[in-house]
Amino acid sequence: MFSKVEPFLLHSLSSVHAGSGSEVGIVDLPIQRESHTGYPKIESSTLKGALRMTVTDIADLHENRQQLLEKVSLVFGASPKESSNENLASAIGLADARILFFPVKSLRGVFAWVTSPYALNRFVNELKLYGSNLLEGLKIPQEPSVSSDKLFIRDNKIVLEEYTFELNESEKLKQVAETLQGKLFQGFDSDFAERVVLLNDNDFLDFVKLSTEVNTRINIDPITGTVKPGALWNEENVPPETIFYSFLFASHVRKINDLDDLKTADDVTSFLKNPEILPNVFQLGGNSTLGRGMLRIIWL
Repeated sequence: MFSKVEPFLLHSLSSVHAGSGSEVGIVDLPIQRESHTGYPKIESSTLKGALRMTVTDIADLHENRQQLLEKVSLVFGASPKESSNENLASAIGLADARILFFPVKSLRGVFAWVTSPYALNRFVNELKLYGSNLLEGLKIPQEPSVSSDKLFIRDNKIVLEEYTFELNESEKLKQVAETLQGKLFQGFDSDFAERVVLLNDNDFLDFVKLSTEVNTRINIDPITGTVKPGALWNEENVPPETIFYSFLFASHVRKINDLDDLKTADDVTSFLKNPEILPNVFQLGGNSTLGRGMLRIIWL
């Protein structure tokens, strides 16, 4: 039973391919999506595996390697690769990372972070369910609006991709954007709060379905200089600047041990929130050798 919950945000610093396997269609390798909304997501198993790999790689290089690897097993559960046949359940669980803001090209201001009433309300409701007061007291606007006039071309009009929207500035949306900017970009120079656009749910769905990156990949035979048979495919990615949210659930460790600092749920979350154990930036998904999948984790 999990006794502690820690919400966090994920900010993509590069294109991210959290894949769902291969399909017969326009896109050979699509990204993971929610079946009921069509929104991009990162499944909890994908997220947990990336976090474990990152923490394990760091532990392998540490001077206290054996102790840290023991802690990794206590937190994430026994690995199938471990020599011991002992079964050990994980002390953590992770929610699927759900989309909160999606970057869309803008005719003015370069790009906007778009969201929708459904996406924002779902985030706020889940925060309340798990006891977070991050956005407590703030009203979520339900009508399409912008947080500032930064993206206006004229007469309250903005152009996203090839679509024109006539929107009003919203003080409510600005307050929400400023609160999240204080968490997302603390210590950074950012104008996030001036770029937020709230679209209706249908328009938001169109952008997250149709404005992802689709890259054509090939594999060249070094001898013939031609594409190898079967080595031409299309691959979908979530673009840089996409923002997801998720939750870390923690319990006490499932095994009696001699470690004084890793027994309770608080110890488990403190272990993972230590940037020397889990860096603020980690890699997730495919194409790691191409610099893809770089995510920044922001604990709330």
